[in-house]
Amino acid sequence: MADNTEGSGDAQITFKVKTGGDKIHTITMSEGATVIELKTTLAGEAYENVPAERQRLIYSGRVMKNDDTLATYKIKPNNTIHMVKSAASNPTPQPANASSNAAPAAVPSNMGAGVGSNPLAGLTGARYAGHVNL
Repeated sequence: MADNTEGSGDAQITFKVKTGGDKIHTITMSEGATVIELKTTLAGEAYENVPAERQRLIYSGRVMKNDDTLATYKIKPNNTIHMVKSAASNPTPQPANASSNAAPAAVPSNMGAGVGSNPLAGLTGARYAGHVNL
């Protein structure tokens, strides 16, 4: 549980960051610091050593956006921000091609066949609604 103090004129806020491994870090930063600055701090070896682009920070049920300042979220002293590690992204275009090829195969072949292939088509007639002479 280390403290990180930024040297700026803004008010300082001390809060906790809880990670997926149930570790809790106490951090002090300027309220004017951005969320990406907090993520960069957490990316260091002193904390979680998770790249900033793989971190998702959640405070009070809201996902924190990189360009917003900490003051935007009105973080109260000693409140907790939750950090979730996202999976590493694989920039392979293979799944995109596979899904576009799989889409036509997922459509049933009898979709445009009409009433002739519908086994319940006879049950929707007017005679079943009480209109015998139609």
